[in-house]
Amino acid sequence: MTAKRIAFCPHFSIEHFRGGEKWVVTLANFLAENTDIEVSIHAYPYAPDGTRRVNADDVLNDQIEYSESWRHDLSGVDTAYVFYHPGARLSFPGAERYIAGIHSWAYISEKIYESHYGLIPTGVKLLFKLIGTQDLQQYDLVHSVTPAFQTDHPELVTIPNFVNTDVFYPDNSERNSEFTILVTAAHIREKGWDYVKQVAENLPNEIQVCATGDVSHSDISGLGFLSESELAAAYRRSHVVFHPARVDTDSMVINESCASGTPVVTSPLPTHIRENAGVIQAGTVYEMTYWLEKLYTEWSDDADVYESRCTAANQAVSGHESQTIFPQLKAMLTGRDHKLEDSSNWSQLNHLTANSDNNSVVLND
Repeated sequence: MTAKRIAFCPHFSIEHFRGGEKWVVTLANFLAENTDIEVSIHAYPYAPDGTRRVNADDVLNDQIEYSESWRHDLSGVDTAYVFYHPGARLSFPGAERYIAGIHSWAYISEKIYESHYGLIPTGVKLLFKLIGTQDLQQYDLVHSVTPAFQTDHPELVTIPNFVNTDVFYPDNSERNSEFTILVTAAHIREKGWDYVKQVAENLPNEIQVCATGDVSHSDISGLGFLSESELAAAYRRSHVVFHPARVDTDSMVINESCASGTPVVTSPLPTHIRENAGVIQAGTVYEMTYWLEKLYTEWSDDADVYESRCTAANQAVSGHESQTIFPQLKAMLTGRDHKLEDSSNWSQLNHLTANSDNNSVVLND
């Protein structure tokens, strides 16, 4: 079946404009601008904390229909791509074919209770444990952005997140003269903001910590809201990206940082493990501080070692480029052959690995 009408159904307003919403907007714009597919976006009228960073009209191609409602009639739609949660399909009736998109850590974590999650996410996790296997059978296909997610559904497709390497690319000539640590994730506990603040307080004064968004902390400089081009420039100016998330899938932060040739210090989630000296795992404040200071020492005293990490980081994003991933997503959405032929960029994800360059430890909460 060749789909002529594709509907994306995110669980947040795209005007919230963080990871999942940016994924939808970018892919929808690509399809609208480069194919004859009719694209629409049907979102819930919900933005976490009421935060709407953009206006939908400003970020969407004029050809894309956009609506917000708790229930959408998708009659006439060939394929509905639904950001999955248990029972989500009930909000989007009428489509010919349904794809469940797995973009949340809630469906990967083996734990029911995690202290960084509130009542509603915990309830969703419990509901998924109870009925998820049966609920997913209502979908024709399940798409996960990470091989860490597994299900008995006969049509499970793993296609990782994409990064636009025309926007996010390396340029060491843009690096700040002062060693700079960049944080781009949301300022919430799920994304490790408490770790960021603790680590920033432990670092020496010669290391600068910057974060996107508004920041009220004496050791962290706020950069405000950045456009995609401004964000890409911030990655290139920085010497390391700090991403101690407790909740993540195929991290867009890691992908964007690596595409920019900037090493990452991140948490040892099974979705983050890559056998690469440019992506470093650390699970405690002490270990995070140690690795960030080590990278500062390498940059200041052993430039060859630091540059080798930058090169390794850039290599880690191979296979995630938009020009590689978009055709796979288009084929999946239109019902053609969608299987990934090469998943060599991923290490074995059923255990945490450790080696001398890439420390992996259990994340302490």
